[in-house]
Amino acid sequence: MAMMSDDRAQLILIGAIALAFVILGIVVVYNGVLFTETLSSSETSQSASSAAVTEHELNQSVGCLLVWVEAESSAEDESLEDLAETNVSRFDSAYRNATVQSTPAVVQLSDIDANASGEDLQNVTVTTEYESHSLSYNRTRTIDKGCPGGGT
Repeated sequence: MAMMSDDRAQLILIGAIALAFVILGIVVVYNGVLFTETLSSSETSQSASSAAVTEHELNQSVGCLLVWVEAESSAEDESLEDLAETNVSRFDSAYRNATVQSTPAVVQLSDIDANASGEDLQNVTVTTEYESHSLSYNRTRTIDKGCPGGGT
């Protein structure tokens, strides 16, 4: 009789282990479904947030670039406006290549028009084209010369 009791205990132990694996599998699948649902429902807000970050990056980068162009230009160089427009155009290519690697959006600057008074760059007017799966816009704006934390 003692032999029969040991077999029954082993059978109950194997059943409990199998039941634990089934429950663990269900929890993993359910958690994956919840995570996927969260990602799919928050895509629009993430795109809007990404666009806002892009606008901020462009504003700071182009403002600092204008400070750099003004500081590095000399009297024999071409006009400040031409130098600024050329450098902003080069920045556009570099920025587009960098963002394509890390975000599902395409950002392009066009209609670049720099404004200077004498030896002083004032600002640059650009059209920003932002294109992602869920958000697309064109915006023309003026970016003033200036660099946060340094430069004027």
